[in-house]
Amino acid sequence: MAAPARQVSASAMPAVLPAPGRRRSNRSAPVRRRSPAPGRRQNGRRHSGRRLVGRTAQAVTHLPETGAVVGMSRSRVWIAVIGILLTGLVTINVMTVSYGASSSRIDAQIQSLERRNAILRSTETEVLAMPRVRDAAISAGMTAPDPEEVRYLQFKPGDIAAAAQRLAAEGG
Repeated sequence: MAAPARQVSASAMPAVLPAPGRRRSNRSAPVRRRSPAPGRRQNGRRHSGRRLVGRTAQAVTHLPETGAVVGMSRSRVWIAVIGILLTGLVTINVMTVSYGASSSRIDAQIQSLERRNAILRSTETEVLAMPRVRDAAISAGMTAPDPEEVRYLQFKPGDIAAAAQRLAAEGG
């Protein structure tokens, strides 16, 4: 049989103590300013960066607890998923290496073309050099006049009209 209930006087009961870290006072708590709504700045514009990060973090945090992930981790599907991820990583690395190789091959072609251009420029300069032109003119029967023999012609306005009439008379 159960024991009878005891009556305890109010003086024997312990006083209600405040929680640790809190102090009791008769003052009211300071009024706190209301913070802006999540995802909003003070001026009313949305700040989507924080909200996006918060949603992403929440989704990623709860991802391991989803039924699909739990079921997959307890079966052989997990091996296939890891294999696919590793294949993707290897593919990315191979593509990176091939891009690097093609880049170095293109650099070698650029340097080869620059060398060829330099050779062609020097050949062009040699072909158009003054001694070669002078030798070609002499072999064609031309002569270079002395500096004292050089005269410059001056035309008067009527000379052009007379030359045009002579050309017309000759049929030219």
